[in-house]
Amino acid sequence: MDQDHPRRRRRRRSGEDHISGLPDELLHSILLRLGSARAAARTCALSRRWRRVWAHLPELVFGSGSRDAPPLAPASFARGVGGVARSVDGALAAYAADTTLEGLVIVLPTAACDALDGVPAGRVARWLRFAAGRVAGELILFMPPPTMPPHEPEGVHWAALELPACERARTIALRLRLDWRLRLPPAGSFAALTSLTILFACMDGGELTAHVCTRCPCMRNLRLCLVLVDDHGVSIRSDSLRSLSFVARARWLEVVTPGLEYLCVGEDIGEARVSAPKLAGLVWSCHATYDPHRHRFEDAGRRRLQLLDIGETSAAGLLLRKFEGVEVDQLRLGVSIPLGIEAYKSFSNETSKLPKCQTLNITLLPRNCHGLAPVMLHLLRSCSSTKKVSVQLFDFSGYSSMQCTNPQKVGLQPYKVVFEKVRSMCHPKIEVEFYDFMDGAWVRFD
Repeated sequence: MDQDHPRRRRRRRSGEDHISGLPDELLHSILLRLGSARAAARTCALSRRWRRVWAHLPELVFGSGSRDAPPLAPASFARGVGGVARSVDGALAAYAADTTLEGLVIVLPTAACDALDGVPAGRVARWLRFAAGRVAGELILFMPPPTMPPHEPEGVHWAALELPACERARTIALRLRLDWRLRLPPAGSFAALTSLTILFACMDGGELTAHVCTRCPCMRNLRLCLVLVDDHGVSIRSDSLRSLSFVARARWLEVVTPGLEYLCVGEDIGEARVSAPKLAGLVWSCHATYDPHRHRFEDAGRRRLQLLDIGETSAAGLLLRKFEGVEVDQLRLGVSIPLGIEAYKSFSNETSKLPKCQTLNITLLPRNCHGLAPVMLHLLRSCSSTKKVSVQLFDFSGYSSMQCTNPQKVGLQPYKVVFEKVRSMCHPKIEVEFYDFMDGAWVRFD
């Protein structure tokens, strides 16, 4: 019979197969396509040849997007988080000591806060120490996102978590917990680091300043969303930095970056000094009102900006005047005018003259209490050089175009009528687009 063929019997006795005979480099390529360190480790049960293949993989991936993180029911939250954490512990302990990692990705599944008690800061600290000695490429560690905004929690005991010096890592992205205080080592260098992201952690402003200014000579991209736990401000001085996003409440912020091209500032900044002569994109979404005496842009955007994004005109109207003579490719304005004639007059004064721009993007925020038509008419008069207008509204179905002129007479015009009225205000050559935010996405109205 065919099953008793001598060649087949010899292959069964030897235990070999065509795949196992491939060189390690090809086997690594096969295992990497699984997208899961746990799934790769399970292949050790196939044969003696496969027993240690996974332990030399150049990348280890745990969590979201792999078999480690299937969609969890509420009752499975703790089990899911603990399962991934145990997989990480076991894999890192068994990983080959002589292998350098090009990528270590740990993404814990979204879970209830109580389930996170099984992943304390001390456990994560061991993962970071492993990464410091092995990772020569990308390190990503994401805890589940917090349910509260990134403000300092009251009455919380912070657990300390140290980020060791990762001399060979080129990219580090951390999403931690608001009750963890991330500490930076007193010595050591991040010599190869070009991109650093730290989200939802508490940090000392002085440590952050020293880290960026003295230990990251190749840093190009820096993204921070933090709670500062001291009274210090933050100083970012770097010749290599090209992109900076800083979202934190700070008493003062200093940015001295001769090569910086993009800057995003959020939350409340008491005082700010920005020196960035090559700045091409600015996003100002601070909640506090922009004050030219406290927030100084010394030599930023002198001639042209690719992007100028004003989070709310009510808080940053004076910032528009700062760039009044600057040509802007794309100007984004968030409009939120409180109810009342005086509030509308204040908005009109702050936006009486806008920078010259190619594209004008206007977002009417949910707190806006005034009609679309008068707002658009005023902005178009203030920015007559634009070639394209994009209007974004949150929940147009609940928006009233009559609230400004007569709060007692609240009526809803069909959106097409309002849109056509706005189009009629524009020059025929101006392209006009309308978007409504529905079900978590922007939907365009034709």
